[in-house]
Amino acid sequence: MKRSLQLALGIAAVYGIVFMAGCRRESILPAEPAPATEKISPASAPSAPRPAGQPAAKPADKNAPSLKLEKSEHDFGVVGPDTSNKCQYKFSNTGKGVLKIESIQSTCGCTVPELAKKDYAPGESGVIDVTFRTPNSGGTVTKHLYVISNDPVAPRAELAIKATVEIKVVVDPNRVELAINKENGGMASLKVKSLDNVPFAITSFSSTGQSITCKFDPADKKTEHILKPTVDISKLQEINSGIIQIGVAHPQAKEVVVGFNALAMFELRPSRIILQNTEPGITTKREVWIVNNYEQPFEIESMTSRNGYMKVISQKKDGLNIGLTIEITPPTQQEPVRRYITDELNIKIKNGPALTVRCSGWFKLK
Repeated sequence: MKRSLQLALGIAAVYGIVFMAGCRRESILPAEPAPATEKISPASAPSAPRPAGQPAAKPADKNAPSLKLEKSEHDFGVVGPDTSNKCQYKFSNTGKGVLKIESIQSTCGCTVPELAKKDYAPGESGVIDVTFRTPNSGGTVTKHLYVISNDPVAPRAELAIKATVEIKVVVDPNRVELAINKENGGMASLKVKSLDNVPFAITSFSSTGQSITCKFDPADKKTEHILKPTVDISKLQEINSGIIQIGVAHPQAKEVVVGFNALAMFELRPSRIILQNTEPGITTKREVWIVNNYEQPFEIESMTSRNGYMKVISQKKDGLNIGLTIEITPPTQQEPVRRYITDELNIKIKNGPALTVRCSGWFKLK
């Protein structure tokens, strides 16, 4: 028992010495200086994060120019689709140097800015004229412009344009599926209607390749028009897809658009042949199928190669589809040596459309 007590007292003594030494060591070590507290003036206070891509502001210069915008945003409110809208952004040079506006960058072609001149003396004002054309579709739109100048604080000032595009005239259906083997291509009547009950007239009717036409009376004004288009089947075979554009005389609308698509009478599978690492004078064989989508008998009237590299050496039938075996023979190299070749095989269907198999190739590097 006595031995245990002595051992405990010895351990306590050791811990006491270490503790005292540690305290002494802390008392003699030089204290680390406290972090300096710096008063931040408003001029040096951190600014709000700048937009992505905008250069950091340069140090203030008492003799520098300063671009001050009267407003940086314009909201057109509710406007019609495909309409031209104008606004102005007034500004002044509140600095002591000459303000030089290098350019005004637009984010799209629908927003066009104009500026009378580029240099503005201290105290001088100017105007940025902007023309904004709205899209055909409805909804909220926001576009931006950027004024690039020698203002060291705001070298890339941002302008915003907002608008709510509201559709006033609609067409139903706005997309039609056509078929070459149906009467009038299976074209449905088109209902063009005013949503605000304002009477309007049809001013024009056009389509891709003029494959679809329609008669209308431009003097007839009413809130709803029923149009009965006529489909040119022969033109539709060549085009297959496109749009119908219907012009309207309405205060808040100029045009409505209908998309159309028609299943092609024939398809080429594949429609393009690509040769990689081909060699001059070395023949390559490929197979191309003419697929009949309407299951109607047909004949090939003619086949010609534009550059003479492609040649059909055999044909075979699978039901109403025809398979072609084509030989492609690149020309022998002549000066200057070419790296690529191209050709087209034009196939004319009797009483039907013309089809084209395109070929491109790359010569093998040596």
